[in-house]
Amino acid sequence: MTGRGENSSLILHQVKQINKMIEIRKIKLKIMTTLLGVFFGCGIVASQTPKAEQAMDSKRRHIAEVAALTSTGDLDKLKAVLIDGLNDGMTVSELKEVMVHAYAYCGFPRALRGLQTLVAVLDERKAKGIEDNRGREVSPITDTRSKYERGRDILAEISGIPADTPKADYAVLAPEIEVFLKEHLFADLFERDVLTYAERELTTVAIIASLGKGVEPMLKGHMGIALNVGITPGELRGVLAVVEKNIGRSEADSGKQVLNELLQSKGLIVDPETSIVAVENGVKKQKVTFHNRFLIDVVGDLYFPANYDSAKKYAAIIVGHPFGGVKEQTSGLHARKLAELGYVTLAFDASYYGESGGYPRRIESPEVRVEDFSAAVDFLTNHPAIDADKIGVIGICGGGCYSVSATQIDHRIKALATISMYDMGRARRQGVGDSQTYEQRMAILDEIGRQRTAEYGGAARKDIRALPEKVDENTPKFAIDFLDYYDNPQRGQHPNSTGYCSYTSLAPMMNFFPFAQIETISPRPLLFIVGENAVSKYFSEDAYEKAAEPKELFVVPGATHVDLYDQPDYLKVTLPKLDAFFKQYLK
Repeated sequence: MTGRGENSSLILHQVKQINKMIEIRKIKLKIMTTLLGVFFGCGIVASQTPKAEQAMDSKRRHIAEVAALTSTGDLDKLKAVLIDGLNDGMTVSELKEVMVHAYAYCGFPRALRGLQTLVAVLDERKAKGIEDNRGREVSPITDTRSKYERGRDILAEISGIPADTPKADYAVLAPEIEVFLKEHLFADLFERDVLTYAERELTTVAIIASLGKGVEPMLKGHMGIALNVGITPGELRGVLAVVEKNIGRSEADSGKQVLNELLQSKGLIVDPETSIVAVENGVKKQKVTFHNRFLIDVVGDLYFPANYDSAKKYAAIIVGHPFGGVKEQTSGLHARKLAELGYVTLAFDASYYGESGGYPRRIESPEVRVEDFSAAVDFLTNHPAIDADKIGVIGICGGGCYSVSATQIDHRIKALATISMYDMGRARRQGVGDSQTYEQRMAILDEIGRQRTAEYGGAARKDIRALPEKVDENTPKFAIDFLDYYDNPQRGQHPNSTGYCSYTSLAPMMNFFPFAQIETISPRPLLFIVGENAVSKYFSEDAYEKAAEPKELFVVPGATHVDLYDQPDYLKVTLPKLDAFFKQYLK
């Protein structure tokens, strides 16, 4: 044992190291932000191949080319593809209609310049004695309903989303936009039958993809509609090949990433060149996207074991990350290690964090965090590689309490393990170690109310970090341990993991009681893994006492809370335990 003086020296040394790491982290975050801008500007996904373009017939290829070049205003290239289209049998009406449609997505100036270019091409060809096929005109509208009703029903038909679905955020803010879309876009334009619904969506995808960054949600939405109206995944890749050829690689790469995420969410085949990558020990990883019931896109990494056989069905394990974490840290590490043991595993970013959607960012919502686990189950039960009756969950730290709550209400989860579980509700109500008084809690809730009032009135949002910005000799050892993980580039440091959340998130967290119905998980099994010296040990002990059989509390000798995140000596103990647990109950 060491004396008090030796302990103090050790703590001071750790403090200096941690503070140094914090400063380094701030610098690296600035550098990383710059680099990400460079990477995204240059493109990070492999280019489309000419073969992809061949997936479309010639008419659809011409439509995509005209749409893309109209949207970017490259009139010289547009002139060439217009001539090519006319020579290949497209009518004037069809080419004109592509540009009429385009104005809704790239504006009048681009559309008018495109139409002017078409007029010039026709004049030049007429002067040469070429008489182009004008094609038929738009059929008259006989439907006597209002334009809003007609547009509403067309949108519902092609999107598959019921007309009475709650309005999107932009429609709530600006209801007139919703009227414009229904009446004009989906009535005035989509009712013009010179182009089919499929050809109009092909036009739309080509235009939005050509616009590049910042419109990914719209691109994903229209790619989804395109699939609904008969456009194939191969044809969508063909559109992106056209974009790369005529607009640029970065725009095509961005579109390809969106397309792969969409196809993955639907359980469809994606392009293996960019969607699946080798990790180590034969394990492969695939970026996937799925949505929860709040229609937030959740992004995860799906891991496949070595010698993966697509003809087989595998047991699957979902791994949820700690509060403030992301999938690239301990949850991803556990997912990869368990994939090495033969499981298909999924580590995902919680809504409002990392690569997942949700706005505003860094909102800690217990209801949504719980829902994310069920959304992950939704995705896996529809995945061709997964045996839907063999899905287990691991929740780490804060992810542990959310996974407990999810398992209480989602009977598709057949077995649950937690590692260093944190009861986020109790921790926020009573403080770590139940050190916070009732009076202090009430004062915090009063302050949260004032902050909400101020933010609604236009004040800047207040964010807080769960970990200290600076430490000294009075900083608790467990806080130093957390910093040594999250701010340490050799362990868990990641630019998407800041540790911050909105201050007002504390209120719903205080109102979260994850163990309220924990006994109802039975007869499904529970395994609580906790370090002997973990500051959070009492959370797992409390959950274990309240749970019904079958259950097990597995204490790792000598380990702290954070040790179980990544330390090799402790993983040698916990991974075999997890493997034995899931092999027993996912059978």
